[in-house]
Amino acid sequence: AHPATRKVIATLDEDGSPHAVPSPFLHARPDGLLVHFELLETSATNRNLLRGLWFDRKLSVTVVGPLGQTFVIKAVPVKAEISGPAFSRAFDTVRSVLGDADLSAVWLLRPHAIVDETYTTRKRDEEQRYPFSIHLDRLLLPCDHAPSDRTQP
Repeated sequence: AHPATRKVIATLDEDGSPHAVPSPFLHARPDGLLVHFELLETSATNRNLLRGLWFDRKLSVTVVGPLGQTFVIKAVPVKAEISGPAFSRAFDTVRSVLGDADLSAVWLLRPHAIVDETYTTRKRDEEQRYPFSIHLDRLLLPCDHAPSDRTQP
């Protein structure tokens, strides 16, 4: 919910190619569902979410917090609201931020996995799981002098 948090939704097109776009209004509901406001009726994201709803195709949401905390949420679309009280509230929210803007659908997404991809967390986990996997250049001792040039007499 922090205003500096960046959120990106990545869906798959009909060929299985990824399509990622910012999702500035994305938020979580108290029941755990994610909510994505799709502004444009004919957007690739809207088409991909509809395909995901019909064919149970997965998507991912990347959330980057203000201090670099990074989480990848794997989810599936479960519902598109295009009218009703929740849609009206979302429409008012969008217009209060963007002015004269449209809202195509309020997408509800059910998360099925959350992965902490923060660099420090991933590095710590990697070092614990693979303690002998280290780049050789990190094993070298610091050197105070330049390497000798053996071509000089």
